[in-house]
Amino acid sequence: MNTIHRFSVVATAGFALLASAAMAAPRPAMPELNLGERGASGERAIVLLGDNLAAVAAHHGIAPEVLMQRLRSDTALRLDQSGRLYFADDHLPPALTPETVRPASVAQAPLADTFLLHSRPGAQRTIYLDFNGAVISGTAWNGGGGPINAQPFDADGNAAVFSNAELTTIQAIWQRVAEDYAPFDVDVTTEQPPAGALTRDNLADTVFGTTVVITHNAGVYACSCGGVAYLSAFDNVGDYYKPALVFWNMLSSDEKYVAEAISHEAGHNLNLYHDGDATSGYYTGHGSGATGWAPIMGVGYYQSLVQWSKGEYSGANNTEDDFVVMQNTGAPLRADDHGNTQGTATAMTQTGTGLTRKVKVSGVVSTDADVDMFSFNAGAGTATIKIKLDALSPNLDAQLILRDAGGNQLASSQPKKSLGGKVSVSLPAAGTYYISVEGVGKPPVLGTGYSGYGSLGQYTLSGTVQAP
Repeated sequence: MNTIHRFSVVATAGFALLASAAMAAPRPAMPELNLGERGASGERAIVLLGDNLAAVAAHHGIAPEVLMQRLRSDTALRLDQSGRLYFADDHLPPALTPETVRPASVAQAPLADTFLLHSRPGAQRTIYLDFNGAVISGTAWNGGGGPINAQPFDADGNAAVFSNAELTTIQAIWQRVAEDYAPFDVDVTTEQPPAGALTRDNLADTVFGTTVVITHNAGVYACSCGGVAYLSAFDNVGDYYKPALVFWNMLSSDEKYVAEAISHEAGHNLNLYHDGDATSGYYTGHGSGATGWAPIMGVGYYQSLVQWSKGEYSGANNTEDDFVVMQNTGAPLRADDHGNTQGTATAMTQTGTGLTRKVKVSGVVSTDADVDMFSFNAGAGTATIKIKLDALSPNLDAQLILRDAGGNQLASSQPKKSLGGKVSVSLPAAGTYYISVEGVGKPPVLGTGYSGYGSLGQYTLSGTVQAP
């Protein structure tokens, strides 16, 4: 039994001022409302807003008719007493049984470092995953009442300590969420940030973020739901509309279910609405196997490939551009890490002293226009290079293309039923060669496929070539 103890922290306090987008003009101010009830949805919410509906819609960055349509079609979209929008996500996966429990993941870091994990240390924006339990006070969730004691993550019924199995699960959850947010200059971390790293003090403050508390819903929020979160809370001044909450007890404590819910609720904090279709507020995806696809802001519980989306699937009811919305709510894209042309290619690391040399390099495909280009020197003979994606939940469907110094294509790889691949070819002569990595989709986009829009993420290239 691991003896890392759970502990309680103060998650949030204070009151929100006007919200603003970090990279855009400030949003119009919310009208001062007291609707007299919390949790209204659908027609009831529209009636309560009355003549204030247009102002509330403007504050949340959408047109009045769009807000009405979303309230009518998505029962998870709610109003609080002051007219602010939040989601109570009520699409729950089926409870796991002994037959459906997925195999335990392997820890990717020493268990003692489970609460020291960072995806981008030093980034100005942060998403803190709090598994330790929290005392939540002075927030919209408190509703003017006393503190809320949010329980820690607890998959085995022993709330006093985290077992090795629980620590491994927490690492896996973090890894899955970090992959979802890999295109952004945002640090997804399990380490409690220092004071000031999450709270935005004023509109000029560029260091801020949000917290997702992974807890039991008992005594926290009464609903049959997997999580709750306010819209556009990420770049708010103050912490009144934070944290987002994910309820592990409603998600079988399963690493994939919990991770999908975390990325989804953090997406709401970044002002994203649901991806649904004509019959449901949540789109559950299509296809099967490694390329079975679903949108993060729909339901990612049932598919392997879960990506950000702009509604490029049949019957989509929401075509908002996730990446644009999130940037406008304070999550900037990360800088491109590798050149996109042969002239700006990054040289692969080459090791070994024999006739065969090893080559290796890592990177991130960060936009749908990003083409990472790498060079290597090799002699005539067989060259084999493969791509390794995120081990648990890759978002990147990668295409590899191998070219000679003149730009002529020698080999390519994009398997139809998997996301990774490799190229293997007999190089005709000694020289400099180039291999590119880019995200691609799978046709038909309006059928069982997807576009390259959300095909982004982390990867490592490795292989062997003949000595130059």
